[in-house]
Amino acid sequence: MDEEDEYNENNMTLLNMITLCGESTLYEGLRFAKDLILANLCLRIIIQYVPMPHNVRHSLSLIIGSFLLYFNIGSNFIWTIGLTIGAYVSIITVSVVTKKWRGFYVSVCVILFLILCEIFVLNPIMWQQIRGIQMVAAMKIISVAIELDRDLFKQMLNPIEFGGYVLCPANCILGPWISFHTYSHYLEVKFLCSRWIVIILKNLVMSMGFLLLSNCFVPGYIDESATKWLVAYRDAQAFRMSHYFVSSMSVVSMISAGFGLTNDCHSELLVTRPMIIELPRSLVQVVIYWNMPMHQWLKTYVFKTCQPYGQFISILTTYAVSSLLHGFNFQFSAVLLSIGTFSYVEYNFRYKVASALEVCCLANPCLKQCEHKYKKNSFLAVFVNTVFSLITAIHLAYLGVMFEASFSVQESGYSYYHITSKWENLNYFSHGLAAFMYVIYLMM
Repeated sequence: MDEEDEYNENNMTLLNMITLCGESTLYEGLRFAKDLILANLCLRIIIQYVPMPHNVRHSLSLIIGSFLLYFNIGSNFIWTIGLTIGAYVSIITVSVVTKKWRGFYVSVCVILFLILCEIFVLNPIMWQQIRGIQMVAAMKIISVAIELDRDLFKQMLNPIEFGGYVLCPANCILGPWISFHTYSHYLEVKFLCSRWIVIILKNLVMSMGFLLLSNCFVPGYIDESATKWLVAYRDAQAFRMSHYFVSSMSVVSMISAGFGLTNDCHSELLVTRPMIIELPRSLVQVVIYWNMPMHQWLKTYVFKTCQPYGQFISILTTYAVSSLLHGFNFQFSAVLLSIGTFSYVEYNFRYKVASALEVCCLANPCLKQCEHKYKKNSFLAVFVNTVFSLITAIHLAYLGVMFEASFSVQESGYSYYHITSKWENLNYFSHGLAAFMYVIYLMM
């Protein structure tokens, strides 16, 4: 009877903790969402009902975006304003000298600015508050500079157009990245329908669900006394849920401004695919669907540019640029470069296995008319793909455990010791497994 009472008491304590956590989490989440939604509804309603010239629309985007930044990060918003102004001056200056290397020079300047801010100017807590905002702004700036080199603009953007794009309230806080042409198109579109509100509410509910899972439910369903791999999987999953929250909330922000909608008021905006990540086929697909707009940005502006130098160099450079955009941060660099290496090994290893066994087990699903003897529904294909899926799940736990869900740790940043101790505790298993797979690949 004593054991039963203790069991019931523990259940009640856990239930109370989840209830208290849920209430405070929902309150903070909805308070954050309120600013995003109101700012972007304001932008959309004014555009909808007030006739205005082209530049005035961009001015409106610039002003509302600046106010939204100020209300979210306070005086730190000046760093984003400074980055925007400095980048525009740099583009103009380089354009006077050459029309071919603007993308390269501006990219170097922007990334260098981010690194210098992190190391010499801003304290860790302040940097953690604005890092994501600065990264989104940097991606927009670099894409404009590269597209100018590719003659995708009829003329140089004026300061109002450039500022409106970089500081657009729809994605200046959480992203996702969109090109200038997409931004300008949606700024000109007029629509209103009841489905618009339904889409906003649907994504808002989804984002709050992911937030609750990240903060309250996932951290509690596996006890600290469990095996180290189960604890690692739990911590990594909590981090993934927080990413899904941010991605869903970014969709709420974009849709509130009317961005990402078709003419018949259907959403065409997709940032992440949680089911593909939680039940992964391969690490390659996780990389693609983790942040689809950023993947598209890296593929368009980095990977394709480096393709003449070989696949491995292209992949390595892509992940290096991605890590640098996150700042001079050993944690992100270690994880992103590891993902790049693991996915490269996995892609080539699975290609060799598929050829040797004549089975559909490539990193990406085979086309219907593939030449493999054993199709995707055959027992051998299901078995082999299941094994690779389990390996991917292990990689996700190994890599994701790095991003501890503790707010205090996230706020102050992750130390070098924190990173190495996490992987050392897991015996550097994924790095060893990737090395083993690469040796087998070379021998096949």
